[in-house]
Amino acid sequence: MKKFLVAASCVALAACGSNETEAPVEPIETADTTLDSTATGNVAGTYEVKLADGSVTMQTINADGTYVDTTPDGTRIGGGTWRTGDNGTMCFDPEGNDPEECYTGGAPAEDGAFEMRGEDGTVQSSVRKVEAQAMAAPSE
Repeated sequence: MKKFLVAASCVALAACGSNETEAPVEPIETADTTLDSTATGNVAGTYEVKLADGSVTMQTINADGTYVDTTPDGTRIGGGTWRTGDNGTMCFDPEGNDPEECYTGGAPAEDGAFEMRGEDGTVQSSVRKVEAQAMAAPSE
């Protein structure tokens, strides 16, 4: 599908050009992105999440597409599945009937923390990775 979109874009641009002969367009190979890797590196790991109300939770994102939310002392308070969405968003689908929510991230500060913004653009939390590897889910 990606190759088709690239080819279709090239054809559309060529139709807008002059009558000069253009070199043929070579197909571009694209790599598929896996869930555990983004342009900023491996997202699997444990993060400290400071919410807008000042509360703090810990979130462990696993490479298998699951996540677990805990209190700072390790008590499990939620979890679900995650995926990368359109335009680099991170989407979280919590357990139960709550709807999926997608967030965009800002540029990391010197300490590695970055802001997560909701779909309406408001800052929802400040996030900082605290471990390089995902932890096992704490027991309930």
